[in-house]
Amino acid sequence: MKIGFIGLGRMGYNMVLNLLDNKQEVVAYNRSPEPVKKIAKYGAIPVYSLEELTKQLPKRKVIWIMVTSSAVDQIIKELLPLLSKQDIIIDGGNSFYKDSIRRYNFLKKKGIHFLDVGTSGGIEGARRNGCLMIGGDKVIFNYIEQIFKAIAQKEGYGYMGSTGSGHFVKMVHNGIEYGMVAAIDEGFEALKKYKDKFNIDLKEVSKVYAHGSIIDGKLTKWLYQSFTTKDYLKNISCVVPKGETEDEMKELTKLADMQILKESIKLREKSRNGLICAQMIAAMRNLWGGHKVNKK
Repeated sequence: MKIGFIGLGRMGYNMVLNLLDNKQEVVAYNRSPEPVKKIAKYGAIPVYSLEELTKQLPKRKVIWIMVTSSAVDQIIKELLPLLSKQDIIIDGGNSFYKDSIRRYNFLKKKGIHFLDVGTSGGIEGARRNGCLMIGGDKVIFNYIEQIFKAIAQKEGYGYMGSTGSGHFVKMVHNGIEYGMVAAIDEGFEALKKYKDKFNIDLKEVSKVYAHGSIIDGKLTKWLYQSFTTKDYLKNISCVVPKGETEDEMKELTKLADMQILKESIKLREKSRNGLICAQMIAAMRNLWGGHKVNKK
């Protein structure tokens, strides 16, 4: 299937490479031209305007938007004059689910379809078989399912439900993630406290936790990577910079009883006030998603 792709940031660039690897034809656009020129070397069709992008697509256009949530409305506004009825827009970013419902209703009046897709797995998942949570009209999901199947790992994508469900499920996923990384960070702060008493090797602990323990998983493997990458942790401060999803997480705590999430948000905020050290959270976030860290 031929698909238009808007946004070649950390996630978007790697998703396009994933699509190309899996025999999908991609017309790629980005506000700044450098990533477009770079991705063209791997087989993407480079374009340098939205008008050029839509002209390269077939009669029924499928366009995947992968930009920051604050930029989605502007992209849609610029796309609208270039689209026709029955065209399809996919928002794969971290949009708030209520915004996705609003966008769906707005576009439906124009005869344009909209799917909200929660995307997980970090940069590594974007590049090689990640996880996709898809909301919207089932008939549209069915029509373009081959795209999702191509870039997600086996059993790693699914139709979540009606419009907004994809981003709602991803929002809850992010809330769980906040709690998990906070627990790992908290545990390693406890280990650090008694490190000298027992002569504990934290790198060795991270290795064992990441191989066969009950908490073995991607997060502990990224943690182990932070210990084994030379001088990596030496350059990362205790601060967790505010991310794109943090305000959304506060909204989630109003929608459901999520005490662990509340405490996880407080932990991040305390790190910015110098009250606690959350270096492990900062390290893991940086490794899975390239998120900003504060240098020591």
